[in-house]
Amino acid sequence: MQFSQQRESGARAPLPLAGHLSRTRVRTIRIEGLLPVDDRASFRLGWSGAKYSNRNANVTAAYSNANLRAKDWLQPHAALHWTATKNLWLRAAYDESLRAYADVGMSGPLGLRREDFRQLQDRLRPERHRRMTIGAGWSAAPGFRVALDVYRGRLDDRLTFAEGSALPVNHGSATLLGGMMTAAHQVTPSIGWSLRYSHARVEQLDGDVAQERRLAGEGYWQVGAWRASLSAAHTSAAALIDPGAASDRAIRLSAAVSFQPPSLPGLAVGLRIADPDRLASSAFLAPDAPLGLRAQDQARGLLLSASLLW
Repeated sequence: MQFSQQRESGARAPLPLAGHLSRTRVRTIRIEGLLPVDDRASFRLGWSGAKYSNRNANVTAAYSNANLRAKDWLQPHAALHWTATKNLWLRAAYDESLRAYADVGMSGPLGLRREDFRQLQDRLRPERHRRMTIGAGWSAAPGFRVALDVYRGRLDDRLTFAEGSALPVNHGSATLLGGMMTAAHQVTPSIGWSLRYSHARVEQLDGDVAQERRLAGEGYWQVGAWRASLSAAHTSAAALIDPGAASDRAIRLSAAVSFQPPSLPGLAVGLRIADPDRLASSAFLAPDAPLGLRAQDQARGLLLSASLLW
C-alpha cells in the first residue's frame, strides 16, 4: 500500500481584496496485491484514489468560496503477466486514472472576476483515462531486449493550460488507439541506451482525427553513487490542445544527474533539465498516477530534487 500527500502554499497577497493564502493539497493512495497463478503466471489487482484541493484559487476568495476540487477514490488496476519462455513474456493490463488542476499553491490565485471564476468552477472537469494494453517482451541477447505494446482506451476532458496563461481549460475527449516499440541495450554494467517509437490515432468525439508520433532515444551512465542520462525526442503536433500551440517545438532535449550518498542509502539528490511534450498520448500512457496539472510539468525548466526513504 502506498499513500502520499503533497501540499503547496503561495505567499499571502498584499492587496486587501485578496488577503488570503492560496494552497494546493493532493492526496493519493494506491493498494495492490500480487496473486501467483502458477510458476509462470501472476495476476496483479488493485486500485488507487486521489483528491485534489485548491483553496482560495481566485483573487476574489475574500468574498466567496473560490475553491477548485476534484476526487475519485476508486480507480481500478489489473494486469496479467505470463512468462511464455525463458526469453519471452506477455502481459495484458487495464488501468483507470484521474488528473485534476493542482497549481494554485505554486503559481498563486487566478485573476478572474467572480462571475468568470464561477463559470470556471462549473465547467472545469478533471481529466480521466481508461486504458487496455496488450504487450510482449523478448530478451534477444544478454543485455538486449525489445518490447511491443498495443493499447486502446478513452481520454475524457483533456486538461491543459490556455495558451500563454496559467488558466486551466478542458480541450475535449477522444478515443486513442496506438502502439509503442522499445529497444534497450545494457552495453556495459555502467553504460546503456534505449530507443522508443510510439504512434497513436486520436479520434476526437467531434469527428476530427489526428495522428501523434514520438521517437525518443536515451543514453545513461552509472558509476557508484552517480547516475547521469541524456535524452532527445522528436514529436509530431499534439492533439486536443489550443490551435495556436499546434506548431510547438518538434525537438526536445532533457538531461539528469543524481547522487546517492553511500553513507545515507535512503537519500537521493538530483538535478534535471526537463522539456516535456504536450502529446495527448504521452499523458495517456503515463505509468504512475500524476500529481495533477501543474505549470512546471508542461514547460522547460531546471529542477532540483531530494528524496529520503526510510
